[in-house]
Amino acid sequence: MYYYYPDYFDSFRCVGGVKCPDSCCHIWQITVDKKTLKKYNKVKGELGRRMRKKIDKKTGNIVPHGKENRCEFLNDDNLCDIVLQLGENYLCHTCHTHPRHEEVYHNVRERSLAITCPIVCKELLMRESHVTIQIKKDNKIDFFDRYFDNSLYAQLSYIRDNMLSIVQDRQFAIFKRMALILVISHYIQRHINKRQSRLRKSFINKIFSSYPDFLPVEKKDIEKTLTTYSKMSIHMTDKITTGFVKRSLTDMIFTLCTMEPLKNTWLPYLNSIINIRTQMEDEEYNICQKEFNREITDIQLEQLLFYFVYLYCCTATYDGFLLAKIKMAVANTLLIRELWFMRWLEDNKVLSVDTLTEMAHWFVREVENSDENLEQWDSLMQRNPRFSLEILIKICSYFNYL
Repeated sequence: MYYYYPDYFDSFRCVGGVKCPDSCCHIWQITVDKKTLKKYNKVKGELGRRMRKKIDKKTGNIVPHGKENRCEFLNDDNLCDIVLQLGENYLCHTCHTHPRHEEVYHNVRERSLAITCPIVCKELLMRESHVTIQIKKDNKIDFFDRYFDNSLYAQLSYIRDNMLSIVQDRQFAIFKRMALILVISHYIQRHINKRQSRLRKSFINKIFSSYPDFLPVEKKDIEKTLTTYSKMSIHMTDKITTGFVKRSLTDMIFTLCTMEPLKNTWLPYLNSIINIRTQMEDEEYNICQKEFNREITDIQLEQLLFYFVYLYCCTATYDGFLLAKIKMAVANTLLIRELWFMRWLEDNKVLSVDTLTEMAHWFVREVENSDENLEQWDSLMQRNPRFSLEILIKICSYFNYL
């Protein structure tokens, strides 16, 4: 078995309590696994009675309370009564592992730390050095579903390694890097859709270099890709207006309003910034964006983009939609940047690391802490014209030349 994980994975420690600016024990549904539920059934005293009363015996769901659906066992100090009275060994699987996340593939486990945790998010945004992906191996063998596409996963893993290298190539502006991985994923998606035979002969892992047995059309695709990487076409900006970018990003923010809100302040906040944006003049928006561009660094956006590409890319093994996964990584990064921009305007053009953390982790929490929301978000990337490849590349070009 192979284990992939970012280099900061093992160093994470939950601070808990009042030291944490947010708690992972509210807003979303917590389900106790069957093994832990059996242990809870043997707990005596007042805590045991609460467990039997507040945990559904059939589903294992903990009955939440309050406006923010706080876990029954989260006390007023934001500490867990189960841990305080019984110790960490009595936590259910979800609570014991969060914010650690694991994607399961045949003989591979890809691990990450979710930036839905504000502590993880803040440390990532403050980091200036490159994140590296570590690999460990043990002697375990995973007997996975026989229909698992090992060939596609191997190709996607190779593609992701190359894309992560591009994401971290700081000789180019971050928005050029975004455009490049979008273009590359578009070319590769064409071959996933139409050239399955070439896919299984390991065609995709060659797209980052050149080989003599490429067809003329394939050589042309690769030439275009590498040209985009080395020098973005300046003439593209002639067709891009500030109004177009402002409206496009506003439309993307509006799509967030169509999903189930986890925090009751999320929709009101989105509606308020949409109203502010619609009242802004295009020239004012452009001037403010130029000023804001000096407030944040490419490295902060790079860390977010790296996180999303690492997390999403290989999940295309299950549905074949690589382009949608990369579009989602880029769109997430652009939208978080836009939420930072709006908050910066609201706070009289002051931006702290804590504010960056708050908005980034809030966005990701709303999208990723609901399976329904994440599935809808993925579907929007596949089909909704608001997230078309052309629009995303134009937005990247606009910000690149601010």
